[in-house]
Amino acid sequence: MDTFKIYEYTEKASGLFGFLRRKGYKSLLGEIVFHNDKVVIAGKGILLAELQQIRIPVCNDYYGRNDRGSITQGDNNVIELLLANGNEETYYFALSERYEIRSIKEQLIAYYKAGRFDFDNLTLVLGLEDYNAVLNFKRSLTDNNLT
Repeated sequence: MDTFKIYEYTEKASGLFGFLRRKGYKSLLGEIVFHNDKVVIAGKGILLAELQQIRIPVCNDYYGRNDRGSITQGDNNVIELLLANGNEETYYFALSERYEIRSIKEQLIAYYKAGRFDFDNLTLVLGLEDYNAVLNFKRSLTDNNLT
């Protein structure tokens, strides 16, 4: 089971009277673990039944990536969990390798089949850009080749 470190960002004002400049501080919350029937965040399990939707809008930052001349730490990836009670939780997670997110393909497919993960977001995370690749992937999901 692959685990990813999760972070919380908080902004604190600095400078005269605290409004001249804001600084972001990152603190480690724990790990996020993806299971077929739940997501465990910092030791707290959230069952799929408790989730309305899972989104991963950003998943292309990995340790050592050259981003316009600066090397990133790989911790600017985002996961958003929309809970059944209407609350939304957003976490930042770290990737140590470029395609590491694809290691949870089976879990993401399980979330898609449960109606908790959007197909377009699934293809984005898995890196499927070619039209034929997307069509073949969608066909494989409906043929129940992947469980």
